[in-house]
Amino acid sequence: MGDGMLDAQSLPLTLSSDETLTAIEGTSVQRGNDTPSLMELGLTELLAAARRVLASVNGGAVANPDACMRAELREARELFLALGVALEATESEGIAIAEDGTWFQLGGPKIDMGRRGAVRRILLALAQTRTSQPGVTLSVNDLFQLGWPGEKIPYESQVRRVYTAVWTLRTLGLDSCLLTRNEGYMLDPKKPLRLV
Repeated sequence: MGDGMLDAQSLPLTLSSDETLTAIEGTSVQRGNDTPSLMELGLTELLAAARRVLASVNGGAVANPDACMRAELREARELFLALGVALEATESEGIAIAEDGTWFQLGGPKIDMGRRGAVRRILLALAQTRTSQPGVTLSVNDLFQLGWPGEKIPYESQVRRVYTAVWTLRTLGLDSCLLTRNEGYMLDPKKPLRLV
């Protein structure tokens, strides 16, 4: 489209640099019967969120992304989807996990798991199950036995420990990859995973 207009389907799919964000700025987005001002508002919010995350990552200020940054990324992704822009998967979206579970990496810096005994063992069990039997879940009981081998505590306490371990994995950056199913938990079989 001419005159500084962008079709929502033609927006750049990778926000890898400030130039990409600048290229989007100053354009209008028009899609179907949507009001351009509402679309522009969404695009403005998206650009602001993307700029904050990009500035933090490029500035090296973020060694371990916190919950706030992950919320910003989720918000940016949701705004892209609301604008009708499909996001392409990149190689960096795959999960790399150390064979001993001492670290993982998901499109950013390595996250150290060396001092997180039970959580590390649970992550490793989820990764090994994902590579050997994609789509198979591990139950709360399975994860408790793997995370705290040989420990005997009431079932309610086991459930709380596993829920806390899963919450920890999600807050460390695996929120988009760690799936909950009726039968238990698994790493997303659609995301590439490497044990290294």
